[in-house]
Amino acid sequence: MAEETMQAKNRAVLEGAVLVARETEAAAVLLAAAVPEAADFLRRELGRGHRVLAARTDAGRAPGDGEIVVLPQVRLRRRGRAKIALLEALAAGQLRPGERVVIISGNGGNGDGELDTVAVVDLVHEEELLDGEADAPLTTLAHATDPAAFDALLNLCVELGHEGREGKRVGLLATLGDHEAVLAHSHPIVLNPFEGHPEDERCILNAPARRALREFSGMDGAFVVREDGVVLAGGRYLEDVSPDAEVPSGLGARHRAAAGVTAATHCIA
Repeated sequence: MAEETMQAKNRAVLEGAVLVARETEAAAVLLAAAVPEAADFLRRELGRGHRVLAARTDAGRAPGDGEIVVLPQVRLRRRGRAKIALLEALAAGQLRPGERVVIISGNGGNGDGELDTVAVVDLVHEEELLDGEADAPLTTLAHATDPAAFDALLNLCVELGHEGREGKRVGLLATLGDHEAVLAHSHPIVLNPFEGHPEDERCILNAPARRALREFSGMDGAFVVREDGVVLAGGRYLEDVSPDAEVPSGLGARHRAAAGVTAATHCIA
């Protein structure tokens, strides 16, 4: 590890995080910042008593990397990077509902450079960090979907929100998992553009399907995706199922529809 090149401030933050992880008996430490030498420091100081997860945008692995959480290749603010890293780790089974996690993040649009924040997140009591709502069904992430499908869909949504389509910002409403219940709670408002195509051409793990979703992102209605990543339908109107809690201020009809169908079924929208 290139400790001699580590900034004094970063070292101080990491030493503080190690102390916090030990004192709070955290199960894991999540490094949500692009400071490569920091992960090595944490693994050495914490030993085998704590899992260390490092979030980064590069999916490539090298010997000794340990557990990594791959993030979308877009610039994210500190909170957004931490939230997506938590979701990815939960979906992949690297973190589990009920665990306590220490999150280390930094300033800058992509959380790189300087570390400045250490937060303790209890995944029993602080689900609002993820979606603004307490008592969110985090267990759904681990049981309702395939981690690779969740990762592919989340990445696509983040990229669309950041880059848009043809230079214009667009939104995308998609459900993942429990497709039979979702179809029962919805009806078509346009012809289904995915009907009749082979499943491998409709699987979001493959680039052609992701490109198709991007092209159809301006379509009214929701996309219904099976738990393994196969897109079953587009242009579905979701029934007005009221979510269990109020949708946070500033969010719109799509967010309310997503919250409602997630509450009414075992999908993730």
